[in-house]
Amino acid sequence: MAALKHKNPSNLLNDYHLLSFDSLDSTNEEAKRLAKGGGSHGAVVWAKQQSAGKGRMGRDWVSSEGNLFVSLLLQPEKPLAEISQLSFVAAVATIESLEGVLPQGNRLQCKWPNDIILNDRKLGGILLESFKTESSTNPWVIVGVGVNVESCPKGTEFPATCLKDAGVELVSAKIILSRFIHHFIDNYNSWNTKGFTPIRKKWTQMAWGIGQRLCARLPEGNTEGICLGIDPSGSLQLQLDNGKKHLVHAGDVFPVESLEA
Repeated sequence: MAALKHKNPSNLLNDYHLLSFDSLDSTNEEAKRLAKGGGSHGAVVWAKQQSAGKGRMGRDWVSSEGNLFVSLLLQPEKPLAEISQLSFVAAVATIESLEGVLPQGNRLQCKWPNDIILNDRKLGGILLESFKTESSTNPWVIVGVGVNVESCPKGTEFPATCLKDAGVELVSAKIILSRFIHHFIDNYNSWNTKGFTPIRKKWTQMAWGIGQRLCARLPEGNTEGICLGIDPSGSLQLQLDNGKKHLVHAGDVFPVESLEA
């Protein structure tokens, strides 16, 4: 394991430090262990590979070496209801970190609630977890980010891709990580001082599916409608066939055409 100090710390993430591992079960799990063992706000856990990576809803996350797996351990002084907005902060930071390395003609977008899309295929994802420890007054938040740099899984329900498939050469996960941290700090500071509005504006400009007919897959059943973007809380807004607006607070979304194929 190697630890590196940030040379130009942010005013709000001035405890930022990077912990680098050759292999972990999960960067999110290691971040949890850090929090429970006395870790501090601003720790960044990076592993070259994971043996038990997880996505949303406990799904397995294929964690091949060469891709990016990183988790940030944070303790923001924000109401619990606003903590989920960090998923959008991370999505915006991920897009911004990748824009400068992709050849022209590629299209990066954010897919609600937590996916990074490249040319209509899944490039990466974000996993947000919050919890409290006996010694903590504010909740801990772990922001886990995975990006397919060198490879991607095959046969997924929503097709996947990687940077290499898009023509990115000689750009390693370490380079993407460095760029991501820079952009995350900037966007985290904006969120912390100005609230969700600037992040929501950025995310909307990068959003996948706006104006398209989408299906939200929910435990109580599927809901279809035209995607209008996200509301001020981060919930997905769909316009139903009867003209009414419907908010989706959690779930998976797919283009209706792909489900009918």
